[in-house]
Amino acid sequence: MLAEDFNLPKQTHEIFSVMARGNFISSNGSKDGMNRLYDVINNPDNFDRFQAYFNVIRYNIERGNNFFYFSKLGEPNSELEKKLERFERYIDIVDLLASMDNKITIGSRFRPGEIAEECNANVRLKQKLQKIPLYRSETLHNKVREICDLMSRDSFLEMEDEKTESYKVLDAYTYLLDVINSVAIYEDTSLDNDNASGLIYN
Repeated sequence: MLAEDFNLPKQTHEIFSVMARGNFISSNGSKDGMNRLYDVINNPDNFDRFQAYFNVIRYNIERGNNFFYFSKLGEPNSELEKKLERFERYIDIVDLLASMDNKITIGSRFRPGEIAEECNANVRLKQKLQKIPLYRSETLHNKVREICDLMSRDSFLEMEDEKTESYKVLDAYTYLLDVINSVAIYEDTSLDNDNASGLIYN
């Protein structure tokens, strides 16, 4: 069955190529016309047709708070477990961003250097940054850059200005917060296993 059979907009292929990679389409994204793609999906005349078409190829469009993404119909538990492992590393990142003097949230704009400077001046923040399990960096600034690169690849941030290294937090960051809030970290403090720990998805 062809896209033409569903009378879909010309941006259908572009939308699929973004979301099939596991990325989000946010209303406040501007890079590569992201906000335009959001408006196309959000149009009531288009949404139902998109949903019917993508369901045929086993994808479902999920609507968040000003963002869209794909889920897979009949996704096996093994894939869900991989997603949880992927988001586990974000727990410490979100904790760091929420602990800044100017808390970083939806729509915030910042530069990696600003975060690095604040972490360098605050021992507690510096420890939070250093414990985040990413590649080894020689400086705090480069560690923050790595975090920003990761979050940009996962479509939670968008670089607005390469010259000043200015980033904007996208609407899809809400999804990240929701996932982390539904993950309860537990520790088994029994004498039999002092180091037992894990993740529970609620």
